[in-house]
Amino acid sequence: MKKTLTLIAILSIALAGCRHFFHRSANTGGSSATKSLRTTFDPALMKMPKEKVFQLGEDQFAKKKYQKARTYYSHVYETYPNDPLGRRALLRVADSYYEQKDAVNLVEAQYKYRDFINRYPGSDRADYAMFQIAMCSYKQMERPDRDQQKTREALEKFNDVLKTYPKSPLRPDMDKRMQDVLDRLARHDHIIARYYIKRHSFNAAVQRLNGIVETYPNYVERDGVFFDLGTALSGLGRTAEARLYFERVLSEFPQSVWAVKAKQKLGSMKTA
Repeated sequence: MKKTLTLIAILSIALAGCRHFFHRSANTGGSSATKSLRTTFDPALMKMPKEKVFQLGEDQFAKKKYQKARTYYSHVYETYPNDPLGRRALLRVADSYYEQKDAVNLVEAQYKYRDFINRYPGSDRADYAMFQIAMCSYKQMERPDRDQQKTREALEKFNDVLKTYPKSPLRPDMDKRMQDVLDRLARHDHIIARYYIKRHSFNAAVQRLNGIVETYPNYVERDGVFFDLGTALSGLGRTAEARLYFERVLSEFPQSVWAVKAKQKLGSMKTA
């Protein structure tokens, strides 16, 4: 009798736990996998050709109704994962997250692009997926006067794409984006260098500016770097070196706004 009562008690606890679990799942929506299956399972979609379902997703995507578009894309991918259209649908799921642009959805997009690469490494769209992973970091870059963690992350990921797919047709766009990234990192250092000049910490400024010259040869504000080097060196009393940088501004960037200022600096040095 005691064994029977004990067994009944155990079963009662187990059933109570099951009821709590199902009640909680109903309230929270369950796991993400469960949600995915629940949102994509639609008897009406099962009767449609996969091409039509995919097109429904494209129609919603064009209207910027990305969550609705994902419903159709996910159905195609989950129903036909080994079909070319199913693969394309997974990529479009990632694109739909990317287009929502906020930080949370960009992180989700990175996961989906990575999932595509892991599942279909030989795909002719793997370079695009890898490029988009870098773009997710690119889209989260802060202003040059803020922390540059995401900028450095974007640079690292763009370099990964170039190493893996050096002949990708996306190369021209990638090169442009990479130059944006490098300019932002250089600009960050340039802001710091100018802060040092303002505080008369000329040695620190010279060190930072020389680093920009060596590391970022195509920096868009290179003329400003040369002018600031001249200013910092002049502040240290290294007049001959300062004059060389002011002269470089005049010779290499004659149309620059810094050329006028460099000419003024050289003029004041002659009269000093």
